[in-house]
Amino acid sequence: MADDRRPHAPEIEKSIPESRNVNIANPSMPIAEAPGLTYQQLLDREDIDPPPPPVSRFHNPVDLGVEPIKASRYTSREFFELEVEKMWLKTWQYTCREEEIPNAGDTYVFDLVGRSVLIVRQQDGAIKALQNVCRHRGRKLATHGGCKSRLRCPYHGLTWNIDGSFQHNPFAWDFPQVDEAAFGLPELRLETWAGFIFINFDADAAPLLGLLGAYPEHMDHFQIDDSYKAVHLGKVVNANWKACAEAFLESSHVIGTHPQAASYAGYDQVQYDLISDHVTRFVVPMGVTSEVWTGPELSDEQKIRAALGNGSRGGPPGAALAKPLREGQTMRNYLAEIARENLERDTGYDFSARSDGELLDGFSYDVFPNTHIWGGFTVKICYRIRPYGMDHERSLLEIFLMKIKPKGTNPAPAQYRLLGPDELLADAPELGGSYLGGLLDQDVANLGPQQDGLRALGPDGELTFGRYSDMRCRNLHRMIDDYLAR
Repeated sequence: MADDRRPHAPEIEKSIPESRNVNIANPSMPIAEAPGLTYQQLLDREDIDPPPPPVSRFHNPVDLGVEPIKASRYTSREFFELEVEKMWLKTWQYTCREEEIPNAGDTYVFDLVGRSVLIVRQQDGAIKALQNVCRHRGRKLATHGGCKSRLRCPYHGLTWNIDGSFQHNPFAWDFPQVDEAAFGLPELRLETWAGFIFINFDADAAPLLGLLGAYPEHMDHFQIDDSYKAVHLGKVVNANWKACAEAFLESSHVIGTHPQAASYAGYDQVQYDLISDHVTRFVVPMGVTSEVWTGPELSDEQKIRAALGNGSRGGPPGAALAKPLREGQTMRNYLAEIARENLERDTGYDFSARSDGELLDGFSYDVFPNTHIWGGFTVKICYRIRPYGMDHERSLLEIFLMKIKPKGTNPAPAQYRLLGPDELLADAPELGGSYLGGLLDQDVANLGPQQDGLRALGPDGELTFGRYSDMRCRNLHRMIDDYLAR
């Protein structure tokens, strides 16, 4: 395929800054090493031509200690209410994509811990976040998005303009106390990045981009600006939001939760990094076998067949070994080659200059407290996790997949759908039989029993986190404590 990369997408020539806004007293490297190669050593050995970019070479582990974590943090109503007051209403929350509200009057309803917000596109193209509550008797102005010329309360008919200014009260004669010029809908802080719309209930919050460190540069490299939301599903999970979030903050669970992938996922060669106080990541190498894997002896071809049969970034489940493994070609090189060919076919762009890891590995980033937007050039797996209403022992897990737009197209963003209580992600037609549905069902299956176990530990129970592999989980709790102390 001819070189047909985006002319407006400059290559990153300089090194990505190692970290910004990091308040760790004594970063050290390495903190711990699993048996076998580190991720960086794997890149040295396997990803030679093309070589890995600075995004892949970034490495900033931090030592957050080995202290136990109280089980009551997941089960205490009092602790949850502190989180709501001190953290949830003080942090930046991803709400929707800009392309989901393209026209003047388009709205998106975002609910969080009992609050409700209307994201509204204005006549001049600007975007506002308005309180989604009638100032008369408190009814929600809207329960779902849509295009509106005005914001009219269905209860009594009081009406606001889409910019939040007050328009009409059919009973104005009975409201002598109302100054209509000051009776607008309260407006919230709103900032955007790469098409993602974030809001913050705290008017004095630090700017979003200042908290993200080098993360935007990482994601610019992975063409986030050229990506669209291809899938958006929700699932109510019977577990505290932190337990749900932690399921996607480490990769050690592969051996127990996803055993079908253990022979071709380097779950012990995972690299964990702090990008900033508010952003962490892991990179899990694919197409390698962990040094501590105790499964049967398999050839590289047998492992490739397993990866293609189960599905991976190398291709959808059930794919056959379309061509033989060349002499000297490793499992990792082979699967990356398949992923590259599939991506070039699906998008019309040339990815020959992208290293194997950029096509194959899992670049999992999270923005504190609850937004996970992955990197990589194939499908970007993304999660948003928040309490289900004000229930401290249930969560709303949302899965949305970002894909690079095929050349010359501008696909519409996927519509959100909440799955039923007994509906499996593997059966969701939106995922089209992708390997991800089965993996996610395995993740979800852990969470209800985990919440039961956390409750069974009682108020004095403690959890024992790893020092390195649970670094991102530890940082989640560190940042919660930081907000609770403010």
